Amino acid sequence: MNDYSEELELDRILAVLENPIRRKILHKLSREMNYPLQLSKELNVSQQAIMKHLKVLEESDFVVSFEEKSDKGGPPRKLYAPRKRYCIRIDIGPNTYNEEIHSYMEYNVRLSLDPPFFKSSETQVEIKGKVTGEMKNEIMGALPAFTDPLLENFRMKLEKTLNIEEKDKRLSALKDLISSLNQEIGVMEKKRRRLLAIRERAYEDVNNVISSFYSDPLEKDVLSLFIKDEVHDIDMISEILDTRRVYIEKLLEQIKKRFNVNIL
Repeated sequence: MNDYSEELELDRILAVLENPIRRKILHKLSREMNYPLQLSKELNVSQQAIMKHLKVLEESDFVVSFEEKSDKGGPPRKLYAPRKRYCIRIDIGPNTYNEEIHSYMEYNVRLSLDPPFFKSSETQVEIKGKVTGEMKNEIMGALPAFTDPLLENFRMKLEKTLNIEEKDKRLSALKDLISSLNQEIGVMEKKRRRLLAIRERAYEDVNNVISSFYSDPLEKDVLSLFIKDEVHDIDMISEILDTRRVYIEKLLEQIKKRFNVNIL
């Protein structure tokens, strides 16, 4: 993880998700929007407890609520729906510890308008000319279509499938699409695990080399952050290690001279 603010965000998310009831609530809401009373019945948890958990989830922006009028003329009821889109990874090994958190809110492939309770600031833009470098990364989520052929192929299949009017045929087509998506994700995950194994071996030797040059734990941490985590920002290293900037600058300058590497 290169962004220290992401680490703080991960701490906040894990503090919310450590409770199994909250995870079960999110699981239920991922299938359909629901009322606290219904969640209480399905999860066999008191409605009071459900309301407390929903409050935590809503304050953390995991869920959003809106009022729905009662058909029988009673007071409006609160309906809850999931809001955040996160991918969280923690890789742990003998020479590896890596945390990653990614939000994919910007990659919105919904074809219809969001429900009224989702006030999305996302806009679709038309891009003319060649898109490269940082600009490409910044606007990727706003593009009407994906520039990656594989992603665009799946997006087009999804669009075609959602336009099937007969619900039984649409459901069958969606099942086939999801199966293809799961298979592709499985291939990518297998490749990722193999890459992790190769990186694990590289990390092992990095640890050995660092230990042969340095004995001070802080010096090891600075070099490890610089090489393994690719944290090149002096202020960020200083903040992560809670060490004065001037000392980090001095250590990085020594690293630059000793190993002939560029310090950003």
